[in-house]
Amino acid sequence: MDGAQTLLAGVKAAGMGSLIGTSLPTLITMAVGVSLLSDGIGGGLFFMFMPFLIGFAAAGMGLVLVGLPVTFWLKKRGEESRRAYLSGGLIGGGLVAMGISALLFGEIWGATVFFAAFGALTGGATGHFWWRYARQGEVEADYNQIAEVFG
Repeated sequence: MDGAQTLLAGVKAAGMGSLIGTSLPTLITMAVGVSLLSDGIGGGLFFMFMPFLIGFAAAGMGLVLVGLPVTFWLKKRGEESRRAYLSGGLIGGGLVAMGISALLFGEIWGATVFFAAFGALTGGATGHFWWRYARQGEVEADYNQIAEVFG
């Protein structure tokens, strides 16, 4: 997989992860944002899709800052799997969202746990789709090559 394909796989994984992880907050802001459309279409549309946009940016940054080092580590150990990427994304997304939320709100419980749940969901989904779009084909190709040699 070349650089452009890897980048496209990362964008797709971040997009699908944020779509899944932020669907409930986006639905809520869409319901509220409809009333804001009377004030102007720009502000209302931005408010309606703000959770998705924030989730997409967070999923992309998480993929680069957490996901790529995890990918390198799993590849080096030879333990790449859907479960490994999903678990890594789930834990990484939850911890990063909890840390950022704790810095913003100054507390560990309440809103922090709420945001950590959506961060974990977004991270887990992004990890799953990173496996699906970027890693699964390469890992299966490696297994097939080994089977041809030793099979």
